[in-house]
Amino acid sequence: MDIYIEPARKAIVIRQRWKYNWLSEPPLDFWTYEERRKWHHKADDIIWSNWSNKFSVYSFTHSGKFKELDGVTFKVEFDIEWVLDNPHWTVNVHKTLPFRNFNSNVNWSNQNINLSSIDLDDVVRDNVYSQITFNHEFGHTFLNDEEYGPEWGNPKISPYRDDKRALMNIGNELRDRYFILIEEQLNKWFKEVEFLIELK
Repeated sequence: MDIYIEPARKAIVIRQRWKYNWLSEPPLDFWTYEERRKWHHKADDIIWSNWSNKFSVYSFTHSGKFKELDGVTFKVEFDIEWVLDNPHWTVNVHKTLPFRNFNSNVNWSNQNINLSSIDLDDVVRDNVYSQITFNHEFGHTFLNDEEYGPEWGNPKISPYRDDKRALMNIGNELRDRYFILIEEQLNKWFKEVEFLIELK
């Protein structure tokens, strides 16, 4: 990911560059350019509406080097950029039939994401909890683990398995813990500044 700090706007922008492979399962037709464009824009809208402006980042410094960052509260914006080269992630989007049981996943070892064309739709888990699969998979790109229980196929026992409304469980709600990687990166890059994250 790229992280941009914009003091004038009091904004931190988190941008991922995605290179797509558009794949189709028989008997479905190959993706048209319009279908690809529509899918990407809907995905980008989901990220914006579900992640952007949901967190606040507070910065503190005792160094004169970055005094303009002392006591500043930043909003956080998220964005995915469709690129043809130099990506952060290679994203395989499979055009599938409705209700197809597709194993969407994020592979950190090779920076690869596998998604279905229907992952942008709301689904209901456990007859109660609404979730967008794409939104859940995006959460994995920040090194967040699965939080649902073994009844949903997770072999590990997560300490958050009962927090079913959470995005990395079977719901669609964000938690402070999903931003730990970003907080760590900010504090690593700007050693004279301390950044703290809080969900609004």
